[in-house]
Amino acid sequence: MNDDVIMFNDLLHLTDEEIHRTKIRFLPDYKGYKPAKEFKKDPNKFNIEWLLARKKNEEGKDAERLHKGENVIGLARLPIDNDLWVLTCIKRIDNPLERPEEDNESEYYAGYEGKELPKYRKFYGRTIVRYHKVQGEAQSIYHAEGLLGKLPVEEVLPPKLLNNDVSATVQAILSMTGLNWH
Repeated sequence: MNDDVIMFNDLLHLTDEEIHRTKIRFLPDYKGYKPAKEFKKDPNKFNIEWLLARKKNEEGKDAERLHKGENVIGLARLPIDNDLWVLTCIKRIDNPLERPEEDNESEYYAGYEGKELPKYRKFYGRTIVRYHKVQGEAQSIYHAEGLLGKLPVEEVLPPKLLNNDVSATVQAILSMTGLNWH
């Protein structure tokens, strides 16, 4: 890899120990929902309902993909290029949550408690990385080991653009690409 390329961990500075207990969740388009649009509408809700989502299992034993003490990095696909992903949040997983009693007809629910890691907040909605998910690759959660070195940073948007508003950042990204969400 070119020495001039800034890799994702060049910004995050995760230690080997932190990398070992970190997973990356790619949040692609899903049943007509566009992650960047959902993130733009309500970043906090997105980082709970999408980032901490858990799939329902018919037998009621929902698979746990995240575990207490792990970190999870959320990357939402941008509509301008399927290989571009924007950082939405980094959280530390606490306890798994029980499936809600009421059935809302959704395949997923917020399945974990998670605490945001505030030292990374300045990168949320501003950092765009490149990663090519292979056609048919269904997995959305990966171990960070071995993957962080494959995530070049495409762009870090300037804070002047944002005024510390993540929604404004996503809107700026979409505006720069000429996309209209109305």
